[in-house]
Amino acid sequence: MYIMMLLLLLCAGTVFGQKDKKPLLDPHVRKLGPYFGLQQGRFTVGELGMEAQFKDIRLKKTKTHAVHLGFGYNTSNNVLQINAGYWHKPSRFDLTYGVDVCMRSNFTEERYGVSPVIGYKVFGFHIRAGYMLLTRSETFINTNTLFINLRFTLVNNRNFKWNRRK
Repeated sequence: MYIMMLLLLLCAGTVFGQKDKKPLLDPHVRKLGPYFGLQQGRFTVGELGMEAQFKDIRLKKTKTHAVHLGFGYNTSNNVLQINAGYWHKPSRFDLTYGVDVCMRSNFTEERYGVSPVIGYKVFGFHIRAGYMLLTRSETFINTNTLFINLRFTLVNNRNFKWNRRK
């Protein structure tokens, strides 16, 4: 009886111990480049910024993470916006889920905010929709809260690596 329990514990230890094994090859890509975009809500805003994407390449589920920093300007209301954010794409044909933080200024007053964003990315185009939760202001109201934006990213730096198991 004790011998059977000892064998069972040894077999269970070897089976559960192999789950931490790394794959033989673990390829990933890092992309960096500028993006140009147009944001539409109550007002139209042009955007310009940089985006860095980190993609794990797998056969079943490729995951993409990205961070961005950009500037936008609303010419009709003289409003400058600075956006920084993160988004995640869990698989090849899935939506992107992210969050943005922003600072918007009409050069006399500033508003700060955070926004949950959902979107879809295909090739270099990324269409996103979100709702910006901004700090309160009685006088500075000429800015987008509910928005849709379309961005095109020009990848000018691509770094592909194969991580081999040692």
